[in-house]
Amino acid sequence: MAQAPTPAPTPFPLLLYQDAIDFLGRTSAILGSGARAMGMGGAFLARADDATAASWNPAGLSYLRRPELSLVGGWNTYDEDLVGDSQSRFHGFSPDFAAATFPFSVGRVSGSAQLSYQRVFPFDGIRLITREPAAGLEEDAAQEYDEITYDGGFDVITLATGWSLSRKLRLGVAVNRWQNGYDQDTFRFRELRPREIRSDWKMRGLNLNLGLIFSPVENLNLALVGNTPFTMDVELGKSRTDFRIDGSTLVRISEFGFESDQVTIDFPGAFGTGLSWRIHNRLTLSADYTQTRWSKAFIYNYYVVQFGDDPPSPNPALPQSSSSSIPPPAERVYPKLRYPYVTEFTQVDSEQIRLGGEYVLIFGKVKVPVRAGYFNDRQIRLDRDGEAPRYNGFTAGTGVSVGPVLVDAAYLYEYGSYVRPIDDVKVEQRASRFLISLIYRHGGS
Repeated sequence: MAQAPTPAPTPFPLLLYQDAIDFLGRTSAILGSGARAMGMGGAFLARADDATAASWNPAGLSYLRRPELSLVGGWNTYDEDLVGDSQSRFHGFSPDFAAATFPFSVGRVSGSAQLSYQRVFPFDGIRLITREPAAGLEEDAAQEYDEITYDGGFDVITLATGWSLSRKLRLGVAVNRWQNGYDQDTFRFRELRPREIRSDWKMRGLNLNLGLIFSPVENLNLALVGNTPFTMDVELGKSRTDFRIDGSTLVRISEFGFESDQVTIDFPGAFGTGLSWRIHNRLTLSADYTQTRWSKAFIYNYYVVQFGDDPPSPNPALPQSSSSSIPPPAERVYPKLRYPYVTEFTQVDSEQIRLGGEYVLIFGKVKVPVRAGYFNDRQIRLDRDGEAPRYNGFTAGTGVSVGPVLVDAAYLYEYGSYVRPIDDVKVEQRASRFLISLIYRHGGS
C-alpha cells in the first residue's frame, strides 16, 4: 500500500547512498547506441547515417534508402576505489539496441521510419564491494563485503522518422516510451549482522527527441538535437531481511518490506550540437557538444527500509518461518531528493565534449573502417571543493562491410577521480564498454 509522505529530517547521506546508482559514462541523455558511433568517440549527432540514427539524431534516418535491421550488444565493466576504504568491481552483459527501418517517399520528400528498442541505462551484472580490514585486524581477517546483483535497465521503445526536405535540410522526430526498470539485490555481509536488501524499480514515461541536420556546403553537416524533460512514474518495492550467524549457517531473524506507487522522477531534458566533415569519401571527422540538465532532476516520495544498524522491526527475534510487513517509519520517507544520487547535495548539469574520426580501407568489395575518438565528461556531483570533476575517455573501433552486411566493434575506456565531500575520501573510478553491432541492409550494400 502507498503511504502519504511525511517531511523527513536531513538524511544521513551514507544511508541514502545504498540505493544510489551511478551513470558513469552515460550521463548524456542523448548518448545513443552502436559500435560505429562509439568507435568515433560518440561524436555522431551530425553523422547519424546508419540504423542507430534515431538514438542520436532522428533527422539522420533520412539518409537510409533501403530497409535495414540492426542489433547491438555490449559488455560493461566498472571499477571504483575508495582509497584506504573499499574497492568495487562490476561486470555484466546487456542488450543495447535493436531496430527495423523502412524508407518511404511522399512527392519530392524522402525519408525513413523506424521502430527501435534501446537500453539507455544498462544495469545487468554483478557488483562486488570489498572493504579494508578494520584497524588492528590481520589482513586475512573475516572480509566484509557487499555483493549486488542487478537485472534490467532503463528501456526505451521508439517510433521515429526522418525526412530530407532538400539537399541541405533534414528534420526528424522520435517518440520515446520509457519502460521496464531494474531489480537490485544486495547481500551485505557483516560479522555481527548480515542482511539482504532488495529493490524493484518499475518505471514508465514519455518524451520526444527532435533533430535537425543542415548542410551549408557539400560534405559538411551541422546538427541540433533536443530531448524534452518528462516525469517518470515509478512503482518502487523494497524489502530487507536480517540474519544471524549460527556456525556456518545464516539464520533469518527478521524480514519486512514496503511498496509504493507514489514515487516519481523529474527526468532531465538535454540538447546537443555537432558538426561532421567528410574530407573525402574515405575520411570523416566529427565533433559534438551535449548537455543534460541534471540540476533539474529530482525524485519524490523516496523511502529507505533501514536506518544505520537499528533493529529492522519491533521483534528482531522472529522465528525463521515468520515475517512482518510494515511500512517504514514516517521519518524515512523523503518528499524531494536529487536524482540519481538520492541526496540533498547540489547536483549540476553534465556536459560532454566528443571528438572522433573514421577512415575506410577498401579491399575490392570489402570495406574495413578504422575509428578512434576522445571525450571529456563533466560529472553531475560535486567534489570536496565544490567543483564538478571532469573525466576523460578514449575509444577505438573497426568493422567490416561485405555487400549488405555490416559488422562493427568498439571499445570505450573512461577514468577520473574526485574527493568525496562527506568524508574527504578520494574516489577513483574507471569504466569500460565493448560493443558489437550487426546491420543488414536489404537489397544491396
